[in-house]
Amino acid sequence: MAINVWVVEDDASYRRTLVKVLTNDPTIAQCRAFPSCIELFDTLANTVQPDVILMDLGLPRLGGVEGIIQLRQTHPDLVIVVLTVFSEKEKVLEAIDAGAAGYLLKSASSEQIVKNLHDVIKGGSVLSPEIAKIVLQNIRKTAPEPEFNLAAREIEVLEQLSQGCSVKEIARNLDISHSTVSTYLARIYSKLQVQSQSGAVAKALRSGIIS
Repeated sequence: MAINVWVVEDDASYRRTLVKVLTNDPTIAQCRAFPSCIELFDTLANTVQPDVILMDLGLPRLGGVEGIIQLRQTHPDLVIVVLTVFSEKEKVLEAIDAGAAGYLLKSASSEQIVKNLHDVIKGGSVLSPEIAKIVLQNIRKTAPEPEFNLAAREIEVLEQLSQGCSVKEIARNLDISHSTVSTYLARIYSKLQVQSQSGAVAKALRSGIIS
């Protein structure tokens, strides 16, 4: 399935390169780019929304995290993936908490970026467990985490998510139906008070629910 991708990136050189790469990929139907969230919001108000938005964090006027928060309020069905450099560790977690579906590093290859965009649209997690653990290790806990009362099966689903498995793969690995996995995910989101699979994984790692 060919998908529509919008990119929000203020670095003109990188933006042009990324758009060229995505446009040349046969699985990308359309790729549009914006230098800031301001132009993005203006365009969203007047056209059909894309399948996924690649969002930089260090943006002018309206930062990436603030942009994600506003998008979740105005376009809750939009899939937003953070595209950033690894030095922005704390902002990455803020973005995931704000509702981003995951994050990619700008050092990722074009093939990895395209694959992960398709994965997240299919319900997979675009949150590298290796990178997530390193990020979380650099964020000091300031208060004890509450008890979330997750069932054993819900924790198993979280562990599968942390390994990057899609809903289909989780169903196969745990020998349960797709609808059952979706039910578990809904319960997990409610108990952890998150809005995405990546948000659930990040919170579970930070809380010590999974390791």
